[in-house]
Amino acid sequence: MVFQKIQFIDRRMIVIYSIESILLTGAWISCFFALFFIPRKKLDRAAFIFLTTQFFSWILGLIVVQYGWLEYPVREFSKANATSFLFEFLMLPIIVIYFILNYPNHKQFKVRILYFAAIISAFTLIEFIIERYTMIIKYHAWKWYWTWISMSLVIYMVMVIYKWFYKQKRIFSI
Repeated sequence: MVFQKIQFIDRRMIVIYSIESILLTGAWISCFFALFFIPRKKLDRAAFIFLTTQFFSWILGLIVVQYGWLEYPVREFSKANATSFLFEFLMLPIIVIYFILNYPNHKQFKVRILYFAAIISAFTLIEFIIERYTMIIKYHAWKWYWTWISMSLVIYMVMVIYKWFYKQKRIFSI
């Protein structure tokens, strides 16, 4: 009887890990396809946004994992890094590229705030669902609102640096 339970758990773990691997593979493929849809005329700006976002997300990701606030049980390069390579170095930078390049700069303040909040809320909701139903990410002392706040800060800092670097007006405005 005990042996059968162990086999059941092993089969369940195989199914769980295969779901995670399907999700991660789909995310990798989506990220690479998303890179091809960046307009050619904006590739230099996209590269700047990509690298700047990687800088901030890498530091924040390492701090969060080292303090044990969250963990990534199923991740790429598990022996090299405790953070999620896909999220920190590929997915978040690509999201920020599209966020900034399509930002409604000349719209009303309400529209810009709604755009900012909607994108970050959508991403936070997706992460919350992934945390709840998979083993890709697990919160310990972390809550969904910390994701919302940290993403807001990262995107805002990258947007300020982007506006400053490309000499746009009102660099601190949303």
